[in-house]
Amino acid sequence: MLGPTRPVPRVGAKARIAHFGGGRENGTVVAVRDDGRLVEVLAEGGETLQFALSPATARFVSAASGQGPRLELLGDG
Repeated sequence: MLGPTRPVPRVGAKARIAHFGGGRENGTVVAVRDDGRLVEVLAEGGETLQFALSPATARFVSAASGQGPRLELLGDG
């Protein structure tokens, strides 16, 4: 039986936030909504960011604007 090919969003999962311009910071998923299409991440700097799954690219992009930071969910290990 096949499983997901990439990490599934879940509360407590580790993530990496890629900011426009090349900066990156780590974060932790604190909420998952809309069947996994909307996630909230607590960044290491203390800011909470929302990301939405883009239907065009299947990547998590800033929920406020598609031009903002991107989210990469990290595997369990």
